[in-house]
Amino acid sequence: MFRTLLLLALAATASAQTTRITWVGQACFYVSTEGGATVALDPPAANQGYTLPTTPAVAVAVSHNHGDHNNAAGVRGTPTAVDGRAISARTESTVDGIPFVRIPGFHDTTNGSARGQNTIVQWTQGGLRFAHFGDYGQASLTPAQLADLRDIDVAMIPAGGNFTITAAQAADLIAQFHPRVAILMHYRTAFGGNGLAGHPEIGAPFPQIQYKPASMALTRATLPASEQVWVMEPSADPIVTSAANVTAGAPVAPGSLATMWGSFTGSRTLAAQSFPLARQLADTEVVIGTQAVPLLYVSPTQVNFQVPSGLAPGQSAIEVRVAGQRVARGSLTVVDRSPGLFVAVGEDGRVNRARNGTFLVIYGSGQGAVTPSPADGTPAGSEPVSRAQPDPAVSIGGRRAEVFFTGLAPGFAGLWQLNIRIPPNGLDGIQELAVQFAPNLPSNTLRIAME
Repeated sequence: MFRTLLLLALAATASAQTTRITWVGQACFYVSTEGGATVALDPPAANQGYTLPTTPAVAVAVSHNHGDHNNAAGVRGTPTAVDGRAISARTESTVDGIPFVRIPGFHDTTNGSARGQNTIVQWTQGGLRFAHFGDYGQASLTPAQLADLRDIDVAMIPAGGNFTITAAQAADLIAQFHPRVAILMHYRTAFGGNGLAGHPEIGAPFPQIQYKPASMALTRATLPASEQVWVMEPSADPIVTSAANVTAGAPVAPGSLATMWGSFTGSRTLAAQSFPLARQLADTEVVIGTQAVPLLYVSPTQVNFQVPSGLAPGQSAIEVRVAGQRVARGSLTVVDRSPGLFVAVGEDGRVNRARNGTFLVIYGSGQGAVTPSPADGTPAGSEPVSRAQPDPAVSIGGRRAEVFFTGLAPGFAGLWQLNIRIPPNGLDGIQELAVQFAPNLPSNTLRIAME
């Protein structure tokens, strides 16, 4: 009886643990349990463009013997190898109390004749069941593999094609064993992955794809209720968000206003004073690709800028430079539209207050392309106004509002204006207002006091 109660207590403790998942880039993840162990998976060599964390690991798993997966020597600490390079049969092992299963498989559809073998690593950590697929290349899972992949909570799935499966094949793979969360990996990012597909191709088979930051904390209680597919940002010191919707990992839209958060040594605090917006304030610049972008504000910890309106959907490297020297480097993910909201103003000029049936002007950023399109860093005109298409869905208190105008606010650079009419009756007290173009990219919410 005592032993049963003890096991139940241990199980409850494990399920309550927080486990942090960090995507370094390529196929490399670090998975850390709060107050416990860290597992490193498929660490790439330095020439792949990614920097391994300084966190020591107790175990390092390697799926196969390619340079973008096998840099076990680069992992800090004295990790025990969970080595899949010489595995031809299912193998179990335990490291620091973490049970691992190495599941043999192939890097191609011809039993390894083209690219050799590949090992799927399955393990349990922090009460969650994980599976890392390395450079999986099979047409489908075998019955033996499926037996070890039941009830997986988090799976790391390649999606970049060429050297492994494509995003469409990844969708087929996910449908075979239904993990609660599938995290796409091994695709082209701002830092590496030449020869692989990148954004937006990798997300095309997944209309409900979820955008996440480089590091996510999970417990069994916070797992999504239904299956989700995630794309995470590759790990970097600075973080880029919408200036209006400060959600790490969420993409931004062309022409929108964005913020980079981090440590920018030598940058002085200064705000733009006039149009057109300067592309250098004091000694500070923000460079996307090779292009310096318009700046609204710079400081040692925060930089506000306008995303180039001609930047195509995808992922780009972004740098902060001070006096010509790079002081921070991150990644910027761009999609066609990504709504963020600053504030709403009622007919009487009051902020975030309105009456049923009246008009409300919402200010935000992320509406995407407009016609006519003003030059970056310059204010939008009023004759004609710069309009956006299509109209987004606007809800207040769960009820749909009528949209009369969506486009740029005249006299401002990159500022989105939405003119709406609130439903005529039935809304009282504090109500949440939100905007969205797609179910997977809602805006932040504004709390509107209805009278």
